[in-house]
Amino acid sequence: MLPPVLPPFDGNAYRKRVLAAIEARGGPDASDPFEVYDLPLDVPLPDDEVARRVDDVWGFWQKQRDHPKYRGLVTALLQTHDALAAQLRTADGRARLAEQTRAERSRREAARYAELDAALERLAERFGGVPADKVEGLRGLAAAAGIDDAAFAERLRRHRQLGSGPGTGDAVLRQVRGGLEELGRIEGARVPSLHAFLELPPTADRDTVRRRRDALLVLNRQRRPDRRRALVDDLLAAVGALLVDGDPGAYLDALADDVREALRPRVAAAVLVEDRLTPADADVLVQEAMAAGLDPQRASAVVAALAGEAGSPVAPSPPPPAVRPGGTPDWSAEVSAARAAMRAGRPRAAARHAAAALAAAGGVHPPIRAVQDEAAEAAARAEGSWRTVAPLLAARRHAAAAATLERLAAEAADVPGPAGEDAAELLAASRAALAAADAAVVAAPASGREREVALLAALRAVADHPAAQAQLAALGVAPATGVVVAPAPGGAREVRWTASASPGPVEYRVLRVRPDGTRQVIGSTATTALEDGGHGPVAGYVVVASRLGVASPEVASPAAAPPTAAPPGAAALPPVTGLALAGDRLRWTWPAGCTEVVVLLRPDAPPAGPDDPAATRRKVTNSRYEIDGGLPVPGSGHVAVFPCTRMDGRLVVSAEGARLRLA
Repeated sequence: MLPPVLPPFDGNAYRKRVLAAIEARGGPDASDPFEVYDLPLDVPLPDDEVARRVDDVWGFWQKQRDHPKYRGLVTALLQTHDALAAQLRTADGRARLAEQTRAERSRREAARYAELDAALERLAERFGGVPADKVEGLRGLAAAAGIDDAAFAERLRRHRQLGSGPGTGDAVLRQVRGGLEELGRIEGARVPSLHAFLELPPTADRDTVRRRRDALLVLNRQRRPDRRRALVDDLLAAVGALLVDGDPGAYLDALADDVREALRPRVAAAVLVEDRLTPADADVLVQEAMAAGLDPQRASAVVAALAGEAGSPVAPSPPPPAVRPGGTPDWSAEVSAARAAMRAGRPRAAARHAAAALAAAGGVHPPIRAVQDEAAEAAARAEGSWRTVAPLLAARRHAAAAATLERLAAEAADVPGPAGEDAAELLAASRAALAAADAAVVAAPASGREREVALLAALRAVADHPAAQAQLAALGVAPATGVVVAPAPGGAREVRWTASASPGPVEYRVLRVRPDGTRQVIGSTATTALEDGGHGPVAGYVVVASRLGVASPEVASPAAAPPTAAPPGAAALPPVTGLALAGDRLRWTWPAGCTEVVVLLRPDAPPAGPDDPAATRRKVTNSRYEIDGGLPVPGSGHVAVFPCTRMDGRLVVSAEGARLRLA
């Protein structure tokens, strides 16, 4: 029997099928060697067949170094290539990697089902099975996690199926209590009762409760399927069963029993100390009972009964209930409540009040529309900010994350993150990380290699720590040495050098020098060699070491030619004017007839010119500039903008650029 043979490597198919999937999941950490090199996990292959595939994939990566979408992913994959390729080339190494890969894939699969399984188990715990009216919501939750209908149905069959309809009696009260507690944990604010959940007083009439419930149902249907949406659906169903179709008084009486048990030790302690329940203590306890969801009369009755049990009868005077004149819906009060919620930084609460105002008014009035739009814009801004938080935290950029989280906590405290994260909790964690990095920088040795190592450790914990970045930039980076060029197979050239003496994550950018002095970036690597498969005459190569954005002096191969002056006509281009920072966007005035510019960024010093090898270079078109409203840039460093044009099919960059130091 012939050994298995892999199909010919197809670079385009690999990009669409493998690189796209890895990028969508978040990068190499969410993949495995067999997926990365497009190898079957459970099919034994001969060593030469695997080696050929590994080489094909590596060669394809080299061609994708400058791909606009996959450049970062390919760079990360190249950094792990040597270690993984060595193991994949032998049968024993592949066996070890296969065992690890199976375990990792099982773990990822379990994580994908975790939220659905938790929801199913919670429903089974509460109802003894899965109610039929919960199935569609669960199906939406599964779809959001990438689980298809067949897998969802298989998961659902593991649990008992129940009919529709709300529960009754103690069971539904326990369900409501648990649901309110869980919602409070998600939103970061206690929700003591169904009336508090609706943001209505306990004395609200049945029609008001119905209108608020209907408005919240519409609003909740607009949310993405997640745990909070399912929880709110449950609570709104309980509102219908207990406060709309049922007896609201019976619900408040049951709530009073819970409050009575919670306050009994407090009343006993007060009587023990003072030998009586003083009017002041009684009033405080009445306020606590009202905060727990009771109306003033029931709150007063609960405290009076507990005082009588403790042998100290007292009759606290309850606050008079607020009665709406005429008993008609007052949509203006809901608008006022919505505006108050916006001032308090709670746009979701404001949206609920606006929806209730709309239901009460029976139509849209300008004040309702205005507060609706304001709340929607604030919630949308918060959701956009939340999308930036996870990448910042994943990159350990706690300084930038803290600034975003501070705005979220102040302006959108009731808008949780995509996975229910609380802005205040994450802000506290980022501030703690910043404080620890501050202490590490202060404790760093005064000089020498040990100081660099200490500053690098601080930056590993907080990648954008300003003081550590500035002090490390001041120390500089030792250049590479001994740059040589050797022939490589297929007419290519291999550039080799001796590593920088500086500690830490040093990368090397290699530039090809043409006989006319122009330079072209070949690529970047963390190793000490890079192959150049480019064609045409070459005068030499230049290697620039960099560490965390700080570049070393450049080192040239012995045959490198000095750069020549810019091409004729380049300096004649009109310069960019009005260069300024607007928020996190760089903006400028485009010269007449100019449709492209080259932007260079350096964290340590102003870019020396349009070909500065130590700078990060980016070409920006005027159409992209208009779409993005400017160019997003980091919060610190130096930037230069050079206009450019096309001459004889070649991009010519002006030597005159506008420069700005970022704050």
